Formats: sequence, C-alpha cells, structure tokens
Amino acid sequence: MSWLNEHLAEKWRNEGKRYAQSVNEFVRRSMAREEPDESELTNDGRADISVQVWDMVKKANEQNDLQRLRAELPAATWPFSETFQSSMQAVRIAGYLDNRTVILNNGFHTDQGCVYSADHEHVLSFPQYQFAGQSPDGAQYALAGSEGIRVITHPDRQLEGKEVAMFRWDDIQSAIHQALPRIESLADCEYPERTLEGLIPLDEGQALIILSSYGIYLVEHGRVSPIHPDLAEVEEHELEDTQISMGHAAVSQDGRWIAFGSQVSDHMLLDRERNHTYSLYPESSYPHHAVFTRDQRNVWFNACHFYNGVTMQVDLSEVEGNESREDWPMMDESARVYASVEIPEGMVLGDAYGYLKCVDKKGQEVWRHFVGSTIYSLAISPDQSRLAVGTFGGMVHILDLHADQMDDYSIGTGTLREVERFVLWRGEQPLRW
Repeated sequence: MSWLNEHLAEKWRNEGKRYAQSVNEFVRRSMAREEPDESELTNDGRADISVQVWDMVKKANEQNDLQRLRAELPAATWPFSETFQSSMQAVRIAGYLDNRTVILNNGFHTDQGCVYSADHEHVLSFPQYQFAGQSPDGAQYALAGSEGIRVITHPDRQLEGKEVAMFRWDDIQSAIHQALPRIESLADCEYPERTLEGLIPLDEGQALIILSSYGIYLVEHGRVSPIHPDLAEVEEHELEDTQISMGHAAVSQDGRWIAFGSQVSDHMLLDRERNHTYSLYPESSYPHHAVFTRDQRNVWFNACHFYNGVTMQVDLSEVEGNESREDWPMMDESARVYASVEIPEGMVLGDAYGYLKCVDKKGQEVWRHFVGSTIYSLAISPDQSRLAVGTFGGMVHILDLHADQMDDYSIGTGTLREVERFVLWRGEQPLRW
C-alpha cells in the first residue's frame, strides 16, 4: 500500500516553491536596501497540511522509501513549527566520524538523553550514553554515561574504538567537592550526566573540558579545576551555587587556549601554556559563544542581546597587555550566535533566527541560508563537502557545500543544497527525510 497522497504532495511542493521564491525576493530587495514591506510576505500554506504530511514521512520511513520521499515531499521545518512545537527539542551534533556519518545528542537535562550515529542508511541509538563531545582535531570522542565519561579514539559507527581515558563521576565529583566544599556544584548532582551541555577532550584524550549547567571544569593530571565560575568569584559574590546560564567553551586545535564564559561573565580566555586567564569586555550585553580559527591565530567571541548580537575577533598574539582594548575587529554585528564552524570561504555562524551566515576574514558576508529553526550546533565533514546543522526544531540538516545551485524550496543567497535530513522529536523514533 503506497504511503503517498499525490494530491497533498503536489500542494506541498507548489506552496513550498511559492513561499521560498517570495521570501528570497524579499531578502534580495532588503539586501539591495529597497526596504520592502513585510506585509508583502504571505504565510506558508503548508502548515495547514503538516499533520498529514508528517504521517506520510513516518510511513515512508517504515517502507524505507526515502528517495521518493525527498522527491515528492521536499523537507521543511517552518510548516511544522506551531502544530508540533511540543515535540521539538534541541539536537547537538558532536561531530563527523567520516564524510557521511554524524554523531548526535538529544534529550538534554532529562532521563531521555541519548547519543546517535546517523548516515544515509541508518540512525543507530546508544542509550547507554547521554552525551557525546569531540576533540578539536576530531580524533577523540568523549561519551558520558551514568558511571563516567569514556574517551575513545577514532570510533566506528557502533561507537567502538580504543579507549584512551575513563573519567569516573565519583572521582570528578569528589575533586570538585574539595575545591568547592561550601557551595552547591556539579559535585552535588545525583545525575551529573544530565547537566551536560558540552564535552571537549584535549591532550589526546588525557584532559577534558566539562561544560555543565553547574559550571565549566577542566580535568587534567588527575585534578579537576573549576574554571567558571572560579573560586575567587564564588567567594567574592557569596554565590549559593555554581549554576550558569548561556555557558560556552571552545578549545584551540593545539589545546593551548580555552575560550569560555556565560551570561554573567566577560569573554574569558585561558592560556594553558602561561597559566593565565584574560578577561575581555563584550561588545554586546551577554557573552554567548566562542570559536577559534583553524590557523590558531584568532578567537571569535559573540555576545548577544535578545535575538541579536555582535561577534568580535581577537588576535591571540595581541592579547597580552590589551585586555582593556576596545577596538577589536567586528566580524558581525547582527547575530546571536549559537554555533559556528570554519570552512574554506570563511566562518559559518548559526544564529537564533535560523540563518547560517558565512563571513570571510574581513567580516564580509559571503552567503546566508535559512534552515527554519534556531541553530544549536554545526559540524563540517573531514573533506569539507558537507555541513551538518542541528536545530532547536529537532532537525539535523545535511547540506552540500559544493552544490552548483540551491533547490527551489530553500531560502538563501548561496548555492547550498540540502541532501539529507534527520528528525529527532520527543516521543518519536528518529526518522530520515
């Protein structure tokens, strides 16, 4: 029995094409400074048939008829955003295993957290792990479960690989408690794996950055050091706990530099070689994101204000003695950035409005591309041909960076073409689209 309702599929395609053309024309005119009126944009009519279309997506997966599914029902997010809002959840991409396989996380801060590997044939689940993170060079993965954090090198699609380190929660929590004996911290969490928002192995897996809703910690040489909030800050402000909001951390390729911060901090930069932490004042209200350039010469810091923000570039060779400098180059002055990744053309910034924006070394926009939901994570394939985008809408978009032209259903100014999508909604089995 066919899963396809041809009449609805045709309506879906026609309306999707019309809506994309309308928005693309609006964006073109806006970028040309014509100031078009937003009233010219009509609503996306696909929302009215989203329930029936979602049923077809599920049935096509049951019959493994994915190639026909993408042809008949081009993937979309926006039409589902209202009806299926309660099912949507953030998806974080840990990284690429190879040029076609990504490692994913979802179900943060709940007992439903799970790690997946996904490729063009399968989505495999690993419920024994609640969170996964990748080293800056992509060689090691940290896999967190109830007992601790296992670091393995070059895992396969079954997440099997050589174990290079095991950090047990009992040891981690004991060390944190010694450093912060009188304040509630990660040491006091019954399920510490459920508080994770980031894991970054470094030093070939022998050290680890733990980003938790209860602070940021550096594990190395058998020690656990709270790096944010630090002990002096806790004592000065008489804090009751180490909980942070909008926490973020990044590590340079060589592991020397760690950039970090949260809503209440400045942009923080730790030089592990000199054992010195620099504090840089943000250009907007609240520090929100950091990323190092691949050449290890610069770090980009983003600070946000509501859904907007400012991204500045800091030359690592000029940090010493320049903490009060106010004229660091501005690379973008519009986006609240949740995720970023460098590609040959520049830095791709993923923002709160659901746009990817590629910015070159001079801060000039190269292209932009809309994915339909606030962007939560980004990863680039080893051969730099694929960009994986994880969103708060529970979607993972696989984009071909080398495509000749964008398809008729996409919104953007570049030539990116989506070739695959994974949907990980709350209460649903993972689906391919």
